[in-house]
Amino acid sequence: MNGGDTAQGAVMLLCDYSLRYLGGAQTAFLRQARGLAEQGWTVVVVAPDADVLAGVPGIVPVAVRVAFTVPGVGLPVLASRRRLRVELARLAAAHDVRALVVHSEFTLAVAALEIGAAQARPVLQTVHTFFWQASSALNALVPLALWEYHHITGRWPSPRYTGSTPINNALRTMTLTVATRADAVLSPSAHQARALQAEGVDAVHELSNIAEPLQPAPARADGPLALVWAARFAPEKRLEVALDAIRLVTAHRGPGRVHLHVAGGTHEPQADVTFHGRVPGDEVGALVAASDAVVISSLGFDNQPMIALEAFSRGRPAVVVDPVLAEEFGAAAIGTEGTDAAGLAASLEGLLDDRAGLERAAAAAVTYARDRQPAPHAQQLERLIAVARERMRERTPQLAARRS
Repeated sequence: MNGGDTAQGAVMLLCDYSLRYLGGAQTAFLRQARGLAEQGWTVVVVAPDADVLAGVPGIVPVAVRVAFTVPGVGLPVLASRRRLRVELARLAAAHDVRALVVHSEFTLAVAALEIGAAQARPVLQTVHTFFWQASSALNALVPLALWEYHHITGRWPSPRYTGSTPINNALRTMTLTVATRADAVLSPSAHQARALQAEGVDAVHELSNIAEPLQPAPARADGPLALVWAARFAPEKRLEVALDAIRLVTAHRGPGRVHLHVAGGTHEPQADVTFHGRVPGDEVGALVAASDAVVISSLGFDNQPMIALEAFSRGRPAVVVDPVLAEEFGAAAIGTEGTDAAGLAASLEGLLDDRAGLERAAAAAVTYARDRQPAPHAQQLERLIAVARERMRERTPQLAARRS
């Protein structure tokens, strides 16, 4: 580990995931670190590849050593768990950390719980998805996954979640293991907060991820309805639903009326679709600004997809298949007539006939993004740290009684 200069009154952000792989959780984590630093906070960032933030004013990056990465899932397994906790305890004391905010469920998250309890520092967990959807082919590996969780964290996962497939249950149990012990749990969305509360997590607070700086792009005056799909090429993101919807629109209205830009991996060529391959994060915004809207085709998986915030900050709405997620975004989202390709296609055809609907949603999108800039986020987090600190004080006698 490599630390920085001592600073008083810092907040520590911790994440088990590699920050060089820019999934939604990593993007939200990096945006929060930079956003809080912009607001004058000292932010101690502890994560694999924390050096990606080296040189950012206000941020103290602390890289943790990775023993190996779990094949297939890309999860870094951190080296020397005991030494890691000793070093984290030293860092927390040296920087007078007033709160530890974790963005994962594994080694660093469990270490934060132990350090927070030992040093009377509140621990807040940001849950990025409680809606894990892993392949059922992995069900046979559940005992190994639970044993490995114990091996890398030193804790057996509990309480047990039982509402899905064996592998999804195991993953959601790992989330609950930290959530039920944290002093506060932060959910970027109201619908995920409700799901956590239903599982007995009684200290859940809604706190949105930070949106990009407002850069509303001018409305497009002509040309086909231009859409962007940007996400991991994973089954739960349901790219095929978006592609099938484009096929249906093209078959019904003719070619050239709608065009989908896909940022991600490779795919078979398709009419009215451009596959851009892997697009760097700073170029996704330009792709969105040149479009009319983004398409989010997942169902029952997403919490607050970062592509939505990317779109809203540029004055672009989101066409959202998941009715729960569409409700979450309010007027900034355009819900579809159904959750399948036919329902999405029908809604896209509706937009071809009513561009004014896009303009109304675009105005709401800017408002949504404005409320989720770094300044209001920092103010809300400050309040939630105080709430977590008070809860920690209330729980301390109870926890001590349980141990005795």
